[in-house]
Amino acid sequence: MGAIFSKLFQDKNATTQPKAAIDALKSEIVINTISDGIACVDERGILQLFNPAAVALTGWSASDAKDLDFHSIFKFFDATDHAVGDDQNPIATALRSGVAVERRDLTLETSSKKHLQVSIKVTPIVDANNQNATESGAVIVFRDISAELKDRSEQTEFISTASHEMRTPVAIIEGYLGMLMNPATATIDARAMSYAEKAHEASKRLGRLFQDLLDVTKVDDVREHLELSLIDAGAAAAQITDQFQMKASEKGLKLAYMNQQNGDGIKSLQPVHIIYADLYQLNEILGNIIENAIKYTKQGGVAVSVESTGSRVRFVVRDTGVGIPAEDVPHLFQKFYRVDNSDTREIGGTGLGLYLIKKLAENMGGTIGVESDYGHGSTFWVEFNELTRDQAVLKAQELKKKAELNSLNL
Repeated sequence: MGAIFSKLFQDKNATTQPKAAIDALKSEIVINTISDGIACVDERGILQLFNPAAVALTGWSASDAKDLDFHSIFKFFDATDHAVGDDQNPIATALRSGVAVERRDLTLETSSKKHLQVSIKVTPIVDANNQNATESGAVIVFRDISAELKDRSEQTEFISTASHEMRTPVAIIEGYLGMLMNPATATIDARAMSYAEKAHEASKRLGRLFQDLLDVTKVDDVREHLELSLIDAGAAAAQITDQFQMKASEKGLKLAYMNQQNGDGIKSLQPVHIIYADLYQLNEILGNIIENAIKYTKQGGVAVSVESTGSRVRFVVRDTGVGIPAEDVPHLFQKFYRVDNSDTREIGGTGLGLYLIKKLAENMGGTIGVESDYGHGSTFWVEFNELTRDQAVLKAQELKKKAELNSLNL
C-alpha cells in the first residue's frame, strides 16, 4: 500500500521524474479541493491519507490521523445508536471481502463526540503493477448527509400527512360507488353500471396508492421499529408460501416450497439456516415477491426455495411468468417505476411495491435482486447474513437477557 501512495504523492521537487511529480501534484490538488472526505488505508487498515474535507468532517487533523488504525478515527453507530462491530463496519468489510461497500444508514462519531449522519463508500485498491497482489488497502469517500436527510424527512412527513388525509374521502367515494352498484340499494341502467364499475375500480386503485405511499414514507423515515429475532429461514419460507396456495390455485398455477434435493430428485432433510431479522417484515418482503410472481404468471408455476452461500442465506422465488425486458431490470426497484408493455399494462399497480421491499430488506442488512428472461420467467431473491451455530447461541442468550431486563423494568 505504501508503494502505491508513494507513487501517487511523490516529492514535488523531484527532478528525475518531472512528469510523475506534476501528475502527483495535480492529484493532490484535486483531492485537497474535493468537498467529500477522502481517506486511504493500507492493507493493515492504517491511515495513509486524510484530505482537508476529512479533517473538517471528523475534527481530526491529518497529522494526528495518519498512521493510526482506522478504528481510532472511523467510529460508526447504527440507527439505534449502538456501536457497529467489524461485521457491519464498511471499512472492515471492504478490506476483508475485497468488494466495494456503500452505506447511508450509519452515523460517524467526530473527535468531539458529535454524531454525523454520513454516506460512505469504501473501494478496495489493487496494485496493478504487481500481478500477484490482492487487495492493498482501500479508498474511503464519505460526506455529511444530515441536512439532506432532514429535508427528506420533511418531505416524507408532508407526503405521509397528505396521504393519510386523502384516504378518508377516497374510502367514502368507494363506499358510495359500491352502494350505487348494489341492486339492493340502487337501480341504474347498464351504461351507468359500466361507468360506476370503472369509477369504483379507479377509487380502489387510488386507495392502494395512498396506502403504498404511507408504507413507503414509514420505511424511508426509518420510523418503523424492527422486532429482530432468530428465524429459521426454511420454516419461515415454507409458512409464507402456504399463505398464497389459494391465490395460486385460483389461477391454475402450481406453487411449491422446494426443499433441497439429492441428485435423484428425492427430497432430503433441509439444513437449518438461521438469520436475525424481523419476521413481520420478512413476511412483507417474501409475500410481495410471491404475490407478484403469481400475478405475472399465466401458466406454469412458482417455486420458492432457500439457498445458503456459506455466509449468506438467500430466499429465491422463481416463476414461469411473462418475464422482464432487459432494459427495465436495472430500474425495477426505483420508486414509482413500472414495466409498461402489453403483458403488464392490464395488471396495474402503483410502482411502489418493489421499492418498498428493497428498503425493508436493506433496513435489516439484506440485499435484493432479480434475474429475468423476457417471455420465460423471472427469479427474484433476497438474502441476509447467516448466523453460525455459536453466533445463534450467543444471540439467543443476548435476547433472553434483554427480555429479562425489560420484564424487570415493567
